[in-house]
Amino acid sequence: MIQKIIITTLLLFFCFSLGQKKNSKVNTPEHGKLNKNFKPLALSKRIAKFPFNQAVKVKIISFNLKLLGKSLPSPPPPTAFKTNEEYLRFQEAEKKLRKPIELEDFIKNPTDEDIQESKILTLAEISELTNILYNTCSKYYLENKMGNKCYFPRNAVLFYDENDQIFAYFEVCFECSGSRSFPDDQLNFIETCEYLYPELEKFFKSKGLTTQFIGRK
Repeated sequence: MIQKIIITTLLLFFCFSLGQKKNSKVNTPEHGKLNKNFKPLALSKRIAKFPFNQAVKVKIISFNLKLLGKSLPSPPPPTAFKTNEEYLRFQEAEKKLRKPIELEDFIKNPTDEDIQESKILTLAEISELTNILYNTCSKYYLENKMGNKCYFPRNAVLFYDENDQIFAYFEVCFECSGSRSFPDDQLNFIETCEYLYPELEKFFKSKGLTTQFIGRK
């Protein structure tokens, strides 16, 4: 009799546990489904977030457009040039062209020649940008964040203070859907997901900026 009671209790417990697991699976939204509880963040709240709340100027830029990546091809041999002077001029040009720009170095010593395209955003364009940054990923149910792959950034959003110094940036590699933020203590000031990058790339292109490798010209 006691043995039957124990077996019955174990069976009931197993059925209850199985039912709980099934229910949890049914109630868990699938990755990428629209969030029914999504409420867009208003502009006043978007620009109150770091780094927009401290920025006097916001600029979008393109760089590294003529480089395939950090692994650079070998230059042509000296015999490919007619004169030694021509070869020396080529070497000087290649030093600038072939060295990938790192934004961490750029903000310490910014020069116009390092940036191939740029645009200072108006308030209306900042509203458009923040709407993409803060109201895209939250529209969806997300299981996990994407990881960077090749990661060779060519675009960025720069944030300037009242002294016209860059104090923060958000750089993007649209070719691998990766991004990175500075400063490190505010690393996650923008939520990223697979749905963000296509919208953000459209924004850059609509402002006249290039987002992909264009080859050597």
